Amino acid sequence: MHFNPYEVLNLSRDAGEDDIKKAYRQQAMKFHPDRNPGDHQAEEKFKEVGRAYDILSDPGKRSLYDRYGTVDDREGPLGGGPFSGFGMEDALRAFMENFGFGGFSGGDMESRGEDLTVSIELTLPEAVLGGERLLKAERFEPCETCDGSGADPKAGTQTCLQCRGRGRVETYRRTLLGTFRSVSPCRICRGSGKVPRKPCSGCRGNGVAKKTRSITVQLPPGLSEGHCLTLRGQGHHPGDAGGVPGNLRVLIRSVDYQGFTREGDDLVHRLPISYPEAVAGAVLPVPDPCGGEPLTVKVPEGVAGGARIALRGKGLGRLDRRGRGDLLVRVEIFVPRKPGRRERKLLEEMASMDGFAPPGR
Repeated sequence: MHFNPYEVLNLSRDAGEDDIKKAYRQQAMKFHPDRNPGDHQAEEKFKEVGRAYDILSDPGKRSLYDRYGTVDDREGPLGGGPFSGFGMEDALRAFMENFGFGGFSGGDMESRGEDLTVSIELTLPEAVLGGERLLKAERFEPCETCDGSGADPKAGTQTCLQCRGRGRVETYRRTLLGTFRSVSPCRICRGSGKVPRKPCSGCRGNGVAKKTRSITVQLPPGLSEGHCLTLRGQGHHPGDAGGVPGNLRVLIRSVDYQGFTREGDDLVHRLPISYPEAVAGAVLPVPDPCGGEPLTVKVPEGVAGGARIALRGKGLGRLDRRGRGDLLVRVEIFVPRKPGRRERKLLEEMASMDGFAPPGR
């Protein structure tokens, strides 16, 4: 069943940021596990609410959904779908962090870098067979001068006074659901427990610097416009000690079909033929979508204009299963606009023959 975040949160397509937060809070409170102990349906609904908020609160994800109707977050073509990695722990974390309810301590709360999106155009052979693509990506990485600490190497660091070197700050809040403890990374030291005595000159104390990297992407066969591949951990680094990089999203902006038309996993090629070839049949060349030597198609005798001849397994690779679609050769009979005197005489002779007269005439 198609997942629609707007329907989950009962929002219109033009909902603003405040509307999204308000709707999310209402739905999350309604289906929160603490309010519905042992109710598995409420638990699943709470996950869906978290997923919906994850999409609509992120401008990039929301834009992808509005444009293509999906936000693909799979690591590969056989992944578990756009939201396969979003479970109860993620939903609870989103709820706690966004509205200060805390109380969730499922391990260390690592800071995470921002995602990076790169758009590419696929060649037809890449869409058919897949392959490797070398991308250039400009991303933030730990500063080489200070190893990501943000501190001048000679001056070093000192204990953060805000968190007293723990790297985490605890807050307590009373809510309708009880008193919750919230643990979050210290904003002063960004979770390291240390602050620079003097900022690093290489990164101005940020801990990260922008670098251009070459990244190899494995393209599965059968990709189409709007598909988004995710390379986990290949995005921007947050600059925090112990932080984890975000993801690199490879968005398929377009595919160069080189004159072919796509129909699902099939490719359609228009093949103009002469009237004699339509009557007597012929063996003709057609281009190979993979860029190899031309393929051949056998046009049967008496073929009608618009007929399709299938070359099995010569179409696009299938994204979610093995094999390839078909190459459909669509026959189009060429009719000259102004036949010469000799051609007209031959046509008149054929018209008088029984074999060329339409049935019933």
